[in-house]
Amino acid sequence: MKLEELKNKRVAIAGMGVNNRHLAEYFRAHGVKFAIVEWQDLAELGSKLSGFEIIFRTPGLPYLSAAIQNAKNNGAEISSQTKLFFDLCPAKIIGITGTKGKGTTATLIHRILDVALRQAQGSKVYLAGNIGRDPFAFLDELQAGDFVVLELSSFQLQDLHNSPHIAVVLKTTSEHLDHHKIVEEYRAAKENIVAHQNAEDFAVLNYDSEITRALADKTAAKIYWNSVQQEVKPGAFIKGDKVYLDDLEIMNAEEVGLLGRFNLENITAAIAAAAAAGINDLAAIKKAVREFKGLEHRLEFVADIKGVKYYNDSFATTPESTIAALTAFAAPIILIAGGSEKNSDYTDLARAIAGSHVRLIIPIGVTGPKIAETARKTGYQGRISEKEFKNMEEIVSEADAVAESGDVVLLSPASASFGLFHDYKHRGELFRKYVIIRAH
Repeated sequence: MKLEELKNKRVAIAGMGVNNRHLAEYFRAHGVKFAIVEWQDLAELGSKLSGFEIIFRTPGLPYLSAAIQNAKNNGAEISSQTKLFFDLCPAKIIGITGTKGKGTTATLIHRILDVALRQAQGSKVYLAGNIGRDPFAFLDELQAGDFVVLELSSFQLQDLHNSPHIAVVLKTTSEHLDHHKIVEEYRAAKENIVAHQNAEDFAVLNYDSEITRALADKTAAKIYWNSVQQEVKPGAFIKGDKVYLDDLEIMNAEEVGLLGRFNLENITAAIAAAAAAGINDLAAIKKAVREFKGLEHRLEFVADIKGVKYYNDSFATTPESTIAALTAFAAPIILIAGGSEKNSDYTDLARAIAGSHVRLIIPIGVTGPKIAETARKTGYQGRISEKEFKNMEEIVSEADAVAESGDVVLLSPASASFGLFHDYKHRGELFRKYVIIRAH
């Protein structure tokens, strides 16, 4: 779709949200007329979309919803901010998807390319998505030789008709089942990132994930692998305590700036993506990986208070994320877990808690007691706090009261945050605030 085509159409933006707000600003700046359509519930949306020729849906509005499908059946073209960006972007897009690690991997790819390209005084690289700028904020600046590193959720991938030049697919599990009704639909959305590639494109796939590995049969692109379990070529992998790119040793795994062995999956994916982008400057790769300490709310170290280390992992909104976080520590753990319901299965998390160094669970929110109870039934022998908490100050106070020197206090909720907190950022910021207050 070209921008000029929109100027003679009846255009609707269905739901503003963060994404579509920037799209609206772009349309105004380029002379595209549009109407904004809002709704209280999906039942009333169908009639509001009647008569429009092109509808740009917000990522939170399911593509398969009745309102969108009815509009499509009545002749409307269904699009999105992401689809239009793919149509208009002159630069090479590196798209990253997967259940967890998207933001970390995207940021690290951006860091590697930024270091390498600045040293070569070549193309520019832009970071876009949830952890970067909105892509429509810099679309007019882009040149053909530039790179855009773009984090892509399953919501954005559902109806994509273009694939990125370099598609990076991390492990895929069961997140967002409150939005995608069945696991197969969620996986199909993830597959869309490679479905439209050609022989000039690249797909970076996690070899250790059966679901992700199978995508090699669904793309025409050249394959790069990443693995923490075995040698994979072409690609990046961990062998012993070393990080490799094909036959080249990059660095010792101990030099990596990120906490947790699971983050080596993100690091090897980023290195493989950089290689697919033509980056062969090993010094630049090593520098970026060594200096990158991670993102806010992702196993973020907050403070050491009298020998007790506090970590903010508020971004962990799924059981899989908290399972990964537990593997990062050999010290006794006081686990703060729970939040709002996403219909998750906590059985695997319960087993992980029972087999980990967790000595105390502080349950919070709706799902906290469920997580603790499931852990107890699965063999967890540690303590469970019986208190109810009204706010984060009380939660941190409880952790501080029971923690001993050598412990790790880990906020890793395995649940969404709605209820006590606005979102995962609000939850993490309050945790950090009250920990820092106690540190001074």
